[in-house]
Amino acid sequence: MERGRAARGADIVDDVDDVADDLVDSRGLGGRPARGAAAADGDSMSFLRRLGIALVVLAVALGIGVGAGVVWEKVRPSGHTATAGDPTTPSASAGPTATATAPATAGGAPPAPGQVAVPADWVASTDAVQKATFSHPPVWKQRRDNTGIFYGEPGTTSEFGPTMIGVARVAGSDAKAALDKVQAGEFAGVAGLTKNPVSATTDSSGQPTQELTGAYTREGQPVSYAMRTVSANGAIYVLIVRGATSATASINSLMGALRTSFSPAA
Repeated sequence: MERGRAARGADIVDDVDDVADDLVDSRGLGGRPARGAAAADGDSMSFLRRLGIALVVLAVALGIGVGAGVVWEKVRPSGHTATAGDPTTPSASAGPTATATAPATAGGAPPAPGQVAVPADWVASTDAVQKATFSHPPVWKQRRDNTGIFYGEPGTTSEFGPTMIGVARVAGSDAKAALDKVQAGEFAGVAGLTKNPVSATTDSSGQPTQELTGAYTREGQPVSYAMRTVSANGAIYVLIVRGATSATASINSLMGALRTSFSPAA
């Protein structure tokens, strides 16, 4: 392609040369005697002729340069081309990070940071006797006694299974005395009872609490329980969770969900 451009440039130069000769002849300077007699005019036309040739050569050179530049743009490698697998290259198909949404609490609001989310299928119940609202699994059965209000999983060999949650309200402000009272009313006399001393801790909502834990044998199966206190409205509320000893993580999760869903009722 570049050789063709050069050849056309040479042809244009020859054409300009012929035009210059014709111009000289048209002014009556074509014969040899006349050219010798009009030396000054010949020198002037020679300058114009050289100027015309130079301009044509310049135009041809510019055309060749532009053409070469276009070709180079087409074939040159690019240092900014994104390659597949380049970790610094944003992907147009990459969507936003998926964010998990925790189930709402019994009141409809999302749990506070650090709180255990209430399972979505749990239902809220308010008990007028214990003056408390809390949530529980919908298929669990209610049980009430002189200690408090409870919801337990249906049993296979008896009415209730090993897992349950409950709330007991004790008037006063002594958290340890409230735990001792619930312990005596709910777990006194059970088989194989082992009980840990009352200890201060922090619950899943970040509030200070008193805790009492223990274990015993129920219908031939080892079970564990935990009780934690919440002070509100001039009383101590005791939150109670029980489950199979082999499912300690489940017991902790149940206590967290119960604490999140709990609120004192008027």
